[in-house]
Amino acid sequence: MKKEKAEIDLYNTEHLGLIIKIKSGVIYTNQTGGYACLHPETEGVYVPLSNEKSELLNKLMEYFTGSKWKGCCWDGIDEETAAFIDRLLKKTSSITYSAENLGFISVDREQLKLSHEAWIYVNLSQPNDESSVINGFGAAKGILTWPNSD
Repeated sequence: MKKEKAEIDLYNTEHLGLIIKIKSGVIYTNQTGGYACLHPETEGVYVPLSNEKSELLNKLMEYFTGSKWKGCCWDGIDEETAAFIDRLLKKTSSITYSAENLGFISVDREQLKLSHEAWIYVNLSQPNDESSVINGFGAAKGILTWPNSD
């Protein structure tokens, strides 16, 4: 029996990625939420943003397993966490851990309660850099996702 929509499980992905939420016929899911091992899903297109050795990815994983969340972030994030993620994304243009400027991505403050470790709702603006890996989507919504810390 054929599924209505194709599904791609990002569970074995070892890098930071972005799911741009658009009609694509493809559903993406990942194991997220730290020890809760949630399996949210959304329709869109997936763009890898880093490799497994990315300092940005390491900082996100350290933050969600560190003293604040201790691997237990599955019931929404707060403004402090959103601001931390935004600062990391803005720094990508000036720090050597990423050749990609990710400053066009920001945490969606209207979706803080739905965001959790490894599944952060974001807003996208059109990148100013035409050499960006992402072009032509304009203002859009998305999900920033990475390997679960469990």
